[in-house]
Amino acid sequence: MKITFEFDTDSENFDPTELERVKRADEMARVLWDMNNEIRGWYKYPSDKNVLNADTLNDRWCDLLIKHGINLDDLWD
Repeated sequence: MKITFEFDTDSENFDPTELERVKRADEMARVLWDMNNEIRGWYKYPSDKNVLNADTLNDRWCDLLIKHGINLDDLWD
């Protein structure tokens, strides 16, 4: 099976951000996969030094985005 995504870059309605989102989909999926595993690990193996709270989640989320080269500001304007 072959799937081809086509973008009409000559169109006045062309949005380069949409193309970039498609190109970065694999990295975004990896970030979600990693975050899912981290959250499951926090619940399965809780510890006092890695408290699960909003700040911890946000920090780890940002770390994973950076690790995988995702800049949300570039992908969602």
